[in-house]
Amino acid sequence: MEEANVLDLATRLRELTLAQLEAARAGHWERASEYLRQRGEVLQRLQALDPGSIERSSRETIAALLDEVRSIDQELVAMVEAALAAVRQEQRSVDRNDAAARAYRRALGGAGSTEIVDREV
Repeated sequence: MEEANVLDLATRLRELTLAQLEAARAGHWERASEYLRQRGEVLQRLQALDPGSIERSSRETIAALLDEVRSIDQELVAMVEAALAAVRQEQRSVDRNDAAARAYRRALGGAGSTEIVDREV
């Protein structure tokens, strides 16, 4: 593979990583996931290369780009972990509300009462 193509791949990886970060910041998780998939394809192509066949100057440039990608990834990981924590908290809230609703239905007794509560919700 030509040096320029290798550099193009590394640059593309950085661009996709930045796009993924921006999508995540905007809360567009499906788009962020698509960028992640595309990054995987580019990364596979980069990993298939023999580093020994790349000139030293190009390796250094690629290493700098990959360091930047790693730094962006750390921010992405923090965002994903925060989003997961928020989803877990929301799920706990839904579970508590569901448990309270079931307890309320049990307290009402009789089958007819449950139907009325369900229709009102």
